[in-house]
Amino acid sequence: LASAQAFRGFAPPPNQASVARRPTPRAMPDEWPNWTQIERVVKSGAFLSGNDEFVAFKKKVTKSSPEDIDAQAQHASMMWEFLIGFAAVKRLYRNHILQVVNKLMQVPSWVEAWQGRPELRAKVQELPEDLQAALGAQHEAIIGSLTPGAVQAMQNLSIDERPDEVRRDMERDRMVDEIRAECAACPGSLAAAAFENDSAGASTEAEASASPRDPKITKDQKALMDGVDAVLNIDDVARLDDEGGAALNLLRIGCIMCAGKEELMSMEVNHAHLVFGFLVSYVRRRPNEIERAAEVMNQLMASPSWSAMFDCAPLRESIQELPVEAQVALAMQHEKLLAIVTNEAQVRAKGGDVSDRLKSVAVKMQSIRVPPRSGAAARMPPPPPAPDVWKEAKTPEGHAYYYNLRTKESVWERPAALGGPHVYKVGDEVEVWSNSKRIWGRGKVEAVSGGSVTAAFDVGGGSAKKELPATHRDIRPFRVPATKSWSSQESESYQRWFRAIAGGSHDAKPGSAVAQFLLTSGIRKPVLKQIWHVSVPSAQPDIGFEDFAKCCRLVAHCQALGPSDPLILQADRPLRVKMREQFL
Repeated sequence: LASAQAFRGFAPPPNQASVARRPTPRAMPDEWPNWTQIERVVKSGAFLSGNDEFVAFKKKVTKSSPEDIDAQAQHASMMWEFLIGFAAVKRLYRNHILQVVNKLMQVPSWVEAWQGRPELRAKVQELPEDLQAALGAQHEAIIGSLTPGAVQAMQNLSIDERPDEVRRDMERDRMVDEIRAECAACPGSLAAAAFENDSAGASTEAEASASPRDPKITKDQKALMDGVDAVLNIDDVARLDDEGGAALNLLRIGCIMCAGKEELMSMEVNHAHLVFGFLVSYVRRRPNEIERAAEVMNQLMASPSWSAMFDCAPLRESIQELPVEAQVALAMQHEKLLAIVTNEAQVRAKGGDVSDRLKSVAVKMQSIRVPPRSGAAARMPPPPPAPDVWKEAKTPEGHAYYYNLRTKESVWERPAALGGPHVYKVGDEVEVWSNSKRIWGRGKVEAVSGGSVTAAFDVGGGSAKKELPATHRDIRPFRVPATKSWSSQESESYQRWFRAIAGGSHDAKPGSAVAQFLLTSGIRKPVLKQIWHVSVPSAQPDIGFEDFAKCCRLVAHCQALGPSDPLILQADRPLRVKMREQFL
């Protein structure tokens, strides 16, 4: 299957200009929607076709101040009629409509416009009573338009539709929109955009309900899964440098959307060690981006299940080696972080001696967090017990440690379940940690005696020798970096196809051109999106041969699975896991 023979090939590509064309990313609108088009929708009653107008209006309202909204008050009367008509036919947009109504009702001129249209009362009363009740809860001015049954239904309104939570939901959407707009401006995202759905409105409507691929997975849960999965995809320093920013942004989105939702946060807690290690490693390499990492750390540590896993992650030393400013920012997110930073960082954190932007992170994250609900813990079914399995993780410096998913115990020595302690022999190639240089040096075992190992190793242009217990964390077997091997048939075919792609150089091709080439394989866009996610560092605009070859091999495997395979139909995390673990 991993050979070019299994690959059914590509259809002839369209003309070269089409192949090389970069898709236009979807950006957030900077202007108010087309009021003339909204007026046409209102006059014709064609609210079913009003998706684009509503999405544009909602995004603009979300990021606008009350003063900005007030400046558009001349359109308020018409817009209220549009919103009521749209709500009547677009049930999946219910939460988004409530957000918009909530924000508009904070502007006096828009309240006056509502009160100036008494004829809207009849239109409101044609809505389902539970929707009337949800709208009425957003502002007292709307209550007078409700039927008696709807007023009664307000007493049983779900917590998610109460005004405070609606406002929190809108702020979460605003923050997510900002991150996505930032990601859309990244050159590497232009190629990946080729695998998005063709309809801009379709994704929004799908997001308004549960995931269309698996009704049991909500959009919030899927966002957190995607963020964690992006972190798990980073397995070396090169990928951390290339993809770390994109992975952090996906993790930010997931944590924002699941803020305070412990039932969702706990589902990903088995990956906590790797995620915490990623955050510390990322800040070490990019300390100027501590604000973003602190946002994520705040939400993770607010989760009881994640906070408990942090207790057994040996990160104290790694965090204390961060710049003091970064330590202070992290310390302000949770008391457990405050307890492990250096004394200097503790003093500064307690005194608020940090920039206003970093000081505001904890307040901002708290403001979007769903507050604990009375009796919620008792109503939630207990999570399934974690398997009694040992997992390997690494500190940001590369020291391996092992933790048990069920007991939460962590140890430096490899447990028997994973093969027991390493056994070294004279002549074995090893790597030894240099405390002075803070790097790993490659060397060889010179002697083994009484449970101790003596190794000579090169470090920083010089040489050194250490005697360590065989189980010590500062010595590890040397492993040749994993490389992808292509059969001669694969290599010949992939090289030929790579050279045929227009643009770029001998060594790299435009990502957008590679994406267009992959589209000719006949594989559905959602599946190609998963292939791209696994094969290509998302931040890079150009694609080298190795990443291109990985794409081709994965296309072959997906073709072999067939269009009716459950993994292909779902086109989500399970497929990515299989591709990483079995196909590459």
